[in-house]
Amino acid sequence: MIEQAFKDWRKNLAKVHLESWDELPEMNLYVDQVVSYVNDRLIDLNVDPLTKSMVNNYVKKGAIMAPVKKKYSAYQVASLFAIALLKNVYSLDQIRSGIDQMAINNYPKVIYNRFVELFNARLQDQKFPEHSVLTATNDYMLRLIVDTAFQRILTIQLLKEMQKSETPVTLTKK
Repeated sequence: MIEQAFKDWRKNLAKVHLESWDELPEMNLYVDQVVSYVNDRLIDLNVDPLTKSMVNNYVKKGAIMAPVKKKYSAYQVASLFAIALLKNVYSLDQIRSGIDQMAINNYPKVIYNRFVELFNARLQDQKFPEHSVLTATNDYMLRLIVDTAFQRILTIQLLKEMQKSETPVTLTKK
């Protein structure tokens, strides 16, 4: 029963599609719109939803660029997608360092699109696409990042399915 429920969930997960840079909203968004936009697209992925205060804290900590006239661009939305997917696996400093490191010789759009391409492959239970314009090291790092975050998503869902059908025994002291 657990296995079948997990398989059914996994089958539905294949319908989730993370948007590439060019699919992100063309117009700049206010923080409420950004939070809603990101959360709507990640709802099925067992990630904690973003809040306005989280986004504001990311700006204060320098994890994302400050909005211009209170509006967030595709660059900031892409950064928030990455943070939302990775924040339960990596620290904010590690996420920012990884983005900064890969951006040394690459445009953020290229890095984000490869991240999304790899993540979508995992969502659809496919092998990673081999072509990449990134260096071998950067591509390998992105593959590891995506695998780690994706394994967490699968693990959380399997745990949920297990908890639905079996109640753990609570140990008590004598």
